[in-house]
Amino acid sequence: MADIAVHSAELESLIAILIADIDGVKQHAGFEHDKVRYLQQSVLTWLDVKQNQIVKVFTIITAVFLPPTLIATFYGMNFTWMPELEWQHGFLATTLMTLVAAVIPLAYIKRKGWLR
Repeated sequence: MADIAVHSAELESLIAILIADIDGVKQHAGFEHDKVRYLQQSVLTWLDVKQNQIVKVFTIITAVFLPPTLIATFYGMNFTWMPELEWQHGFLATTLMTLVAAVIPLAYIKRKGWLR
């Protein structure tokens, strides 16, 4: 408006209409930008939830298989004397102990409801 050389009422009214249109488009663009940002945040939140579920599964698997791995590592060492090896059912007892060591964390996790 300040750059108009000739002060014409008709030209000033047309420029006022143009400025009002530009303001309307600017407000609409801001509204659309907010909608896109909301959708972006929704998608990122959904991806975070999915990623947390995947990490939870890996954590549960680790918790279940850690005790049997510890027992297998212990019995994988070359000791000269292990009393369980001289028992008649020593291998069966060791296998059952390993199975129980895996089932206990799994039962605890199921009881807490973390597998959902």
